[in-house]
Amino acid sequence: MNVRIAAVSVASAALVAVGATSAVAAPAPADITLKADHASVKLGDVVTFTGKTTGLKEGSKVTLQVKSGATWKSLPVTAKVNHSAYKLTDKFQKKGVQVLRVKDGAAVSKAVSVTVR
Repeated sequence: MNVRIAAVSVASAALVAVGATSAVAAPAPADITLKADHASVKLGDVVTFTGKTTGLKEGSKVTLQVKSGATWKSLPVTAKVNHSAYKLTDKFQKKGVQVLRVKDGAAVSKAVSVTVR
């Protein structure tokens, strides 16, 4: 009986050690920031969005998304990450408050709002 308990203890310790090693070796999660150059614009005006990234590869493509109800829709506006930064522009054709974010894979920025009048 004591041999069985000892074997289970050794196996458990080995599993815990392997799990701890895997957790340490995991890459840091990617992060994206987002800033709009204007908080309020007239219909048809261009807004420039800029941001910085960490954990994304050079040349990664970020996509601008707009919130539509409870879902996010990708716009045909993309930019490549260059020196851990990006810059993109969009022209708004719909009045109201537009809630936007930038996404690359699982990495998503916090949302920003632009009021189109």
